[in-house]
Amino acid sequence: KKRTMPNELKALLSLNKRLPNNHEKKHVVRKNLLICQAGYNGELEFDAHIKEFQPAYPHAILHDLYLQQDGAYFQIDSLLITPSFITVIEVKNHKDKTVIKANPTQFIRVFQNGDRKPMHNPYIEVNRKIHLLKNWLDKRGIQIPIDGILVFAHTNELAIEHPSPEMKTMLTYEAPVHFRSLPIDEQILDGHAIYNLAHALLEHHKDYNPFPLVDLYDIAPEDIIPGVICPSCERPGMQWGREKWNCPSCGHTGKTEHHQTVQDWFMLIQPKMTNREFRYFTQLNNRNVARGLLSKSGLQLIGERKAAHYILLNEGKSPNR
Repeated sequence: KKRTMPNELKALLSLNKRLPNNHEKKHVVRKNLLICQAGYNGELEFDAHIKEFQPAYPHAILHDLYLQQDGAYFQIDSLLITPSFITVIEVKNHKDKTVIKANPTQFIRVFQNGDRKPMHNPYIEVNRKIHLLKNWLDKRGIQIPIDGILVFAHTNELAIEHPSPEMKTMLTYEAPVHFRSLPIDEQILDGHAIYNLAHALLEHHKDYNPFPLVDLYDIAPEDIIPGVICPSCERPGMQWGREKWNCPSCGHTGKTEHHQTVQDWFMLIQPKMTNREFRYFTQLNNRNVARGLLSKSGLQLIGERKAAHYILLNEGKSPNR
């Protein structure tokens, strides 16, 4: 399973474009956008390094799994399945120095100006994911050792104070070497079993869905800037004419620019859209043109006349993390 851009990051990118600069929530949206973007970039960096790990024995690597077990939802950055063991991999993306203390375990970020800030202990979160994954496997009659490792995406300074940490902790470029050094002592899962387990995990994976963001951030829907945003100059206000969208700012034209606007509505405002709401959000006046564009937007029409509205195909709202 390859990694794709998280729904949360897609939605925050859209919200940041459509929220006025003077809005009271703009600061927190930008802050969370940077955090989410940094996390995703760190995971991509790990993915690039782990491609070097190509052992001779059967194995599977699945990125960004989101599963449910015991009424709880848990997300795994990356998962390695081998014949002898499974490893849950947690990726952190901190550019600052990280100090790990023991007895009790503490994680401290040390900024360039010398300020120190305690972090949540990621070992606890990894152990929670191991526990839930073990129960998920037990329900399916699969018993195999599960461990966890913590990797930091940047080659920042990592200071681990003695005694050694309770979990393997390293930088991303060290991960392939670490996995190559691990012996495959017992074949609990053969290649066929690994294949079946990987596909079972994929079947039960459900994309994390934080929509709509106006509810999550307590933003009034009318505060969201409407209009079709030009993909070239990133300004809202494209206008429909001569069967295409035209940007008055840079001259860009196209026929499908409203598709992203529709996606923005579902990510930011609500999980359904009427013809009237489409016209408002695209700043389009013609009802019949709107109906034609909506019919070609990959949406499902529900109801008739005044009750008619559109939803995303195969709509299934994932629970919050």
